[in-house]
This record gives sequence, C-alpha cells and structure tokens, in this order.
Amino acid sequence: MKAKALQELIKSEIKQFFKTNEYSLEDELILENEIILSELLDPEDSYEYEGNKGLYYYEDVNNVKFFVRLTYQPLSDPYFELKTGWINKQGKPQYEPSTPPISPDSSAIDLDKRSNTVAKIYRDEILPFFKEQELSGKMVIKPISPSRSRFSRMLINKLTPKEDFNIDSENLIVYKK
Repeated sequence: MKAKALQELIKSEIKQFFKTNEYSLEDELILENEIILSELLDPEDSYEYEGNKGLYYYEDVNNVKFFVRLTYQPLSDPYFELKTGWINKQGKPQYEPSTPPISPDSSAIDLDKRSNTVAKIYRDEILPFFKEQELSGKMVIKPISPSRSRFSRMLINKLTPKEDFNIDSENLIVYKK
C-alpha cells in the first residue's frame, strides 16, 4: 500500500470510529497504530516462539514474555477464544495494557514485530489446531478496547483461509466449515 493511500485510510477510519465513540487522543493514537500494523502485517518478520496446542510464548527486544493462547469455553454454545497478553513480574498473565506500562520494559519500538508474531502464530499454529480439533467449530476474538478491534478484524480477514473457514468480520468470529 502506498503511503498516501495509507494516510487517507487512516484519516477515514479515525473519522468513522469517532462518529460512534467518544473522542480521546489516546484512542486516536492507538487506532492509528492498529491501522498501520494491520495494513502492513508481515508474519514472516516475527519473533521466534515456542509452545503447542493453543498456548505460545515469545519474547520481545526488552525480554518481556508475551503469549498467544486459544482458550476453550465449555458453555452451552462452546467456543474457543483467542487471547493475547504478557507475563508480569509476578509470573501472572496480563491482558491490559497490551505492553508493560511506564517501565523500562515498555516499548513501542517493536510493536510491528510483536503484531507480526501474533499474525504468524494465528496463521501457522492457531488456525491448523482449531481446524483439526473436534470440541467446537467456533473461535471468537474479543478485543480489550474498541480501537483494537480493527487489528483483530484485519488479522481474521487477511490470514484466515476462506476455503476452510467462514468469517463473521463484524463480530470477530471464525467458524469451521
């Protein structure tokens, strides 16, 4: 995508977002980052990761340990939920904020590489695992803020093979065929 087209897309999507959401500079900046990251997703430019069966870990340039996990929700309408986060100093999973706040461990420098790693894990690990399992044919992504749903939507739309899955982009749901 050309720089001018990306700038126009950013302007348009931010304007559209704030038609239905109260304005905040923080949300505008987060949304701008999410648009750029999702438009330029490159799963090949990612960190090394480890894990299996729906739980994967990787470390960023600040040695913060991040995770991508697919959790099974055994409800009357069972589904899998895709979650991302990082491990705090106490060894507990953190989902919000998306990086450690106001600390030497916090960095937006490699935000693109972290996003690319999530994309690679989603494409190469999560989708094949989801396709093969028999517990549920439904996977849901629940972004932690409205401004972050755009990244989730692009992740689904760009990397989910339409021949194997049906996509509900509005509700961020992937269904096995």
